[in-house]
Amino acid sequence: MKLRSELFLSVLTLFVSVAGLAQEYTFKVKTDRPDAIYKKGENITFFAGVLADGRAVSGKNVQYAVTGDGNLRTNGVFISTEKLYPVTVKLDFPGWVRIKYTLLKDDGTLEKILNARQKEVALVGEIGAMVDPLEIKAAGEEPQDFDAFWQAARKELDAVPLKAVMVPVELGPVRREKVACYDVKVDCAGGMPVSGYLAKPVGAKPKSLPAIVTFQGAGVSTAPRPLHEAEMGAIALSVNAHGIDNGKPVEFYRHLSTNELYRYPYKDMDNRDKFYFRGMYMRAMRALDYIKSLPEWDGENLVVKGGSQGGGQSIAAAGLDPQVTLCIAGVPALSEHSGPLAKPPRQAGWPRLYGVDANGRPNNEAVCKTAAYFDNIYFAKRIKAECYFSTGFLDTSCAPTGVFAAYNNLPTTIIKEMTTTPSVGHGAPNTKGHARLNRLFDELKAK
Repeated sequence: MKLRSELFLSVLTLFVSVAGLAQEYTFKVKTDRPDAIYKKGENITFFAGVLADGRAVSGKNVQYAVTGDGNLRTNGVFISTEKLYPVTVKLDFPGWVRIKYTLLKDDGTLEKILNARQKEVALVGEIGAMVDPLEIKAAGEEPQDFDAFWQAARKELDAVPLKAVMVPVELGPVRREKVACYDVKVDCAGGMPVSGYLAKPVGAKPKSLPAIVTFQGAGVSTAPRPLHEAEMGAIALSVNAHGIDNGKPVEFYRHLSTNELYRYPYKDMDNRDKFYFRGMYMRAMRALDYIKSLPEWDGENLVVKGGSQGGGQSIAAAGLDPQVTLCIAGVPALSEHSGPLAKPPRQAGWPRLYGVDANGRPNNEAVCKTAAYFDNIYFAKRIKAECYFSTGFLDTSCAPTGVFAAYNNLPTTIIKEMTTTPSVGHGAPNTKGHARLNRLFDELKAK
């Protein structure tokens, strides 16, 4: 079990550039510890300064705000000097802390800049830290019939014949010499079929290829074509999260996102048998059924991967199918819905289905009970595959505490690694996971 911290630029330094001011101002932000990981009760010191054209500048007003688990809130203002300004806080329990700096004008109002979309935004610099993340214990209570619930879903799925329709996809002249691609639909229980793109090397022999299933992040769009994985030597399936048609005009998906699939993460969230993610997870299981049925699969290597919602599906798929051998889950969503129930409380993972009242009790008991059947912290306990998770310490979409809660619930008997990035949010990379996938291809080529 390993943690790996990705260092962006130098010594966890985050530069935020500003074009459009008389000078090009930047924030330089870092922590006093390279990995930004601390022990309970240790001081966490954040440092920040303002640069102008790459050099430290004095006399600029900077506002800062610290937020953290357990309702930690600290803020203040300082005037920049040639030395980085320190802000020190601490947590006496495992958890998450982050700081945000904002550049102010001399009159105390926000310094505004134009971003890439030509919108006025404040100039900010941010970084996060974790306290004893490997000691984070999952909040909430596991349903006693968790396995029975998903076994019933599996039985419902097995009653639907594994029938697929494959429509060839036209590729360019260079690519089609190497890869065959298909628009695929597979019959499934749960209301919608599995839909996606299948790609495989041309002329692949039976039982010769690893299988890779990629799950889609949040939103409503077409699934991408997994051509790269096929070129690397895998039979690859890219799954649409919703079972909808792929390759349609943008307007098609925009209409769905504002109509039938509007706020889909919250559909029937008070009913475990109708909750939207039940169908999505059944499609994840059926996607694995399908790719395992293909003659080219080697019968050994079965990989699931994805980011955000796709990372959440990957964890669920690995927990529901013991034949999965490698799970690569980047910044996984659907991790610790029960975060607000923790003592002290912390943020739930996306999609944040419920909160708590003044007494710390769920503000919707029915939703709380439903959410537990769709939480990565419980799927993780059942995984038999190698697992590679990642998190960014600025990720307010899929909180790093929830990612660690799921990671810490993985069995101690499996290989598992976490990539951490203190200065990045929801775009944090899963460096270790992708390196492991590349090693798999190298190992298979060596054979």
